[in-house]
Amino acid sequence: MDASELARTLASLEAGELRAHKAAAVLSALPPREAVAILGELIRRADRRSDPEAAALEGLLRAVRDLLDEPTVDALHAAAGEHLEVQALFARTQPARNFDHDREEWIDREMRARTLGERRSLARTRDRDLLSRLATDQDPTVVKHVLQNPLCTEREVLTAASRRPQRQEVLEEIFLSRRWSSNRRVRRALALNPYSPPALASAALALLTAPDLREVAADLTISSDVRVHARRLLAARGD
Repeated sequence: MDASELARTLASLEAGELRAHKAAAVLSALPPREAVAILGELIRRADRRSDPEAAALEGLLRAVRDLLDEPTVDALHAAAGEHLEVQALFARTQPARNFDHDREEWIDREMRARTLGERRSLARTRDRDLLSRLATDQDPTVVKHVLQNPLCTEREVLTAASRRPQRQEVLEEIFLSRRWSSNRRVRRALALNPYSPPALASAALALLTAPDLREVAADLTISSDVRVHARRLLAARGD
């Protein structure tokens, strides 16, 4: 199987869990070097921003972040070698900043005083103002319910993705959101958040535009690994 064949196969499936599970099955079945070569080729094609390449890469990135077992991840990481754009997806370095409650600039104390169970239940609300407040919650399950709420808009998602400090687990929920993971502005916010793990931020970079990548490459608040990866993607695309 080559990159074009896999792209067509994944693009023919419904976005979300079905596509991601198929991508995980393919990556697990292929020899690691072949899987890495296909991943690298699709990442390099990402600037086309069209199906089937973009659809396939979205499924593959979700699989890498959430579905592959540890031995498969280790095998792909070992096989990445000179495929630096793939190696970045398996980075094990820490974010530029680590979460610290004491560094929160603003806290909704009224909402924080509620129990976790109450906040998780309220995240299903039809009250838009309440939903906006809950987007700042530090509990990943609360944020997951906000993301799944039909009334949730890009504004609430960007609030959660851009919040500093922010828990890694919340940023992971946003990246894995079926509804919001392919949103370019959301991916940009994840890549620019210094609390994003470098592997997650690197995965978010893969579907960004050249202007976005240049912004990431120049941002000194985020991990140097992410900035370097942004420059490599720009060079690979000839931008």
